[in-house]
Amino acid sequence: MGEITIKFTKARDYKIIPANGAWGGVGPLGDVSFDFYVEKLEAPDTQRIKVEPNLPAEELERQGEMHVRELQVGMILRPDIAHTIGKWLVEKAKEAGFIEGKEAANA
Repeated sequence: MGEITIKFTKARDYKIIPANGAWGGVGPLGDVSFDFYVEKLEAPDTQRIKVEPNLPAEELERQGEMHVRELQVGMILRPDIAHTIGKWLVEKAKEAGFIEGKEAANA
């Protein structure tokens, strides 16, 4: 087979998104379906503070605060593509200094 040159371009709505985890599985048609998420502490619904002249504000109560996993983007991949991308990611993680046995706790 001959050679080809490939030019990389970005879609108009291209953007970089943060992710510190993924959630998903195998869909009913056999594709690998998953979402990338960011895990964070959500701001509380309400907060009650005590305010006195010449003193710093003192928090008395907060309600509705919780940890959330905010889904950033979803992906659906054929199993062979998921496997190829998975191998590529493992290679890049090793290049970046990843040490086997030190996986992220929430991935």
